[in-house]
Amino acid sequence: MNILFVNNFRYRGGGEEFLMELLPGLVKKGARVGIVCRPNTPLATMFRDSPVEVFPVEKSGIAGLLSFFKIAGIIRNNNYDIISIQRGHDIVQAWLAALLSGARPVLTYTVHVADFIKSRFLLGRVHSIVTISRHIVQKMEDFHPSLKGRIRIIHHGIDLASFKLPGRQRGFIRKRFGLSPDTPLISSSGSMWKNQIEFLDSLVEIRKQVPGVRYLLLTPMADMPQLREFRDRAARLKVADSVLWLDAIPKHDMPSYYADLDLAISTFRNEGFGIWVVEALAMGTPVVAFDAGGVRDSLEGCPAGVLIKGGAKEMAVEVTRLLKDASVRKKMSEAGPPWVSERFSRERMVDEYYRFFESLGEGKG
Repeated sequence: MNILFVNNFRYRGGGEEFLMELLPGLVKKGARVGIVCRPNTPLATMFRDSPVEVFPVEKSGIAGLLSFFKIAGIIRNNNYDIISIQRGHDIVQAWLAALLSGARPVLTYTVHVADFIKSRFLLGRVHSIVTISRHIVQKMEDFHPSLKGRIRIIHHGIDLASFKLPGRQRGFIRKRFGLSPDTPLISSSGSMWKNQIEFLDSLVEIRKQVPGVRYLLLTPMADMPQLREFRDRAARLKVADSVLWLDAIPKHDMPSYYADLDLAISTFRNEGFGIWVVEALAMGTPVVAFDAGGVRDSLEGCPAGVLIKGGAKEMAVEVTRLLKDASVRKKMSEAGPPWVSERFSRERMVDEYYRFFESLGEGKG
């Protein structure tokens, strides 16, 4: 089974971390795996010490016009029979290259975000679609009803060994901000367009019952309208002194970040899946989230998480309740790691993708 992944993203985000977890695992199971990416991007070097074959192909300018022919040659010369497209804007490139190759590979498109490419024509060029949550399936079927029955869900998985408590430093975040071990610390992770501003209304109410609470935002500190709006609203609501800011931290420090939190707060109602929620649970951090979006796939029925039906008021009530009840939080904390181990391991994800790709090859035959 020969699989060529196509991803022309310029940076290293969640989709690229997903490939870093998946591709080496597919190779270990016996697949031959390659990836087409832009030169001089993180993907061009991420697999340097792995058996994954990397094909840097320029997508811009005159060289970009020739990329269709170059990728067609890669497909043909390496006998790739499955092309896995990782971003919607790469469908045209992969589709035309597949046609030019004459090899008739199977095209599959992995949808990682709820804001998928809105083109019925392009979605119709792929043979199958795989995505990460029921939320995205519903949005895609609403947009293009003929997709019903063509979309497979495979949830993300994480490397559980990275989230084992004994090897992780507690106090990493608290020491950074001079917080005592008993300071109530809650946090959201992600770019500032993920609706963190709604939680400010919750924070106003939470502080009435838990005055010392601190709300930490782990977010890229790039200047953007949502960040300015958040700061302005926090000042108007007089809660700015309860808000802490932390720019992006290395991936290997994320477990220590989760370990210091009393609660993780997910505010985004259009999350594709929310891998950070699963990571928090794996570290024994209870999660409170709005009952919307892809986070429901990991939190429905979860004894370590709470889904909030309603808005900021309902969120405030639940967060306050949990912050004031250490025994309940302890039970939730203990329940999180086994929940993740049973459902969201990297090994489970790799196995499901391998079987999925196998089924595509059988269909071609």
